[in-house]
Amino acid sequence: MTKLIYGLVDMQSFYASCEVASREEYAARRKEFDDSTDPPLVVSGDPARRSGIILAATPTAKRYGVENAMRLGEALRLYPRLIVVRPHMAFYLHVSVRIQMLMQQCFPFQEQFSVDEGFIAFPYPSNLFPDPIAAARNLQARIWDQFRIRARIGLAPNKWLAKMANKAAKKTPGGIVWWREEDIPSVLHPLPVEEMWGLKRRAEVLRRKFKCETIGDVARLPVGVLKAEFGVWGEVIHRWANGIDVSDINPDSYHAPHKGFSHRTTLPRDFYERSEIAVVILELLDEVCHRLRQAHQAGRRVGLGLTYEGLTGGFYRARTLPRATNDPAELYPVLLALLDEHWDGSGVRAVSVAVDMLQFRETLQLSLFENVPARTRLYETVDEIRARFGETSIMRAVSLTRAGQLRERSLRIGGHYA
Repeated sequence: MTKLIYGLVDMQSFYASCEVASREEYAARRKEFDDSTDPPLVVSGDPARRSGIILAATPTAKRYGVENAMRLGEALRLYPRLIVVRPHMAFYLHVSVRIQMLMQQCFPFQEQFSVDEGFIAFPYPSNLFPDPIAAARNLQARIWDQFRIRARIGLAPNKWLAKMANKAAKKTPGGIVWWREEDIPSVLHPLPVEEMWGLKRRAEVLRRKFKCETIGDVARLPVGVLKAEFGVWGEVIHRWANGIDVSDINPDSYHAPHKGFSHRTTLPRDFYERSEIAVVILELLDEVCHRLRQAHQAGRRVGLGLTYEGLTGGFYRARTLPRATNDPAELYPVLLALLDEHWDGSGVRAVSVAVDMLQFRETLQLSLFENVPARTRLYETVDEIRARFGETSIMRAVSLTRAGQLRERSLRIGGHYA
């Protein structure tokens, strides 16, 4: 019986690999199956000021203890001879699109999962794909030949298992792992419960409250017990622990309707003053509301996230409004209330703002006390000016203060310099 085999294709240290592959002095000596032929290179913030965090590191750099999300200064203390380059996001996105297009050429089903990951699926057994390992190796070789980037591929009966198999492929010589249904008890169930992809803090609850040390322990829990603890997530956890996932490949995943809009920025220093944090919140909210207006949508729930100094700790809290809006004047006071209620005074290094519970905005919600049509025309005019002349062609006065981040962010893609 022919079934689909799913694969998760992951690009090793993607940003760092793009940089190394594009530099003649390093590219010639690199070998596909020998990580040690990479230089000790990291992609990080501003090398001149030793600021920022590590976005990606080659395997050679990681051997010195360097890790993603580590502060650049700490990484340089571990290995002062690190090669540090600033991120070039436009280049990485260009390479990402080309790799995803290559995956589409090789397999009948493909779904982009992130900038450096993508799902594939193909029928097996079939005349086109008589050997799944060989099919995966062909894609892996073509990615290396065209882009000089190493790919690891996990194959399995469904998408979730493919993600888990991919984690195993990262530790396997050759970088390809194929898990079959009959392999689940031997390859999945012995893994620590923390290895379950997608659980995050729920894994801590499973270990602490239910004494689950392995994924097999979770699989043996009654589904009713899991649902009582985690709600609808309990059934998902039960399926995953038993190697079951019903989600399909979605080739249009990046074009699906938005469930919400959010924007996040990492600050150049720790912010301790409420007034400074409030400026950043307002700038992020303006961006989110601009995207809402472009999509002709409004949201009923607004959320604020803060990450504290050292990029550790923080919170995310949201509040539901009586009606949907995309007006920053209505949403900003709610965000400030969330800030005052949940911020403990710690230094803030990253801020995020989100609006969800969306609906299409076909009509204006009028008010007896405010000139809503005039304010709507104002925002439409601002959007038009920015579309024609750039994001910083018109801005709030607070963006010109020391706390303002808009001018700096306008030079970046995805939070990093293009």
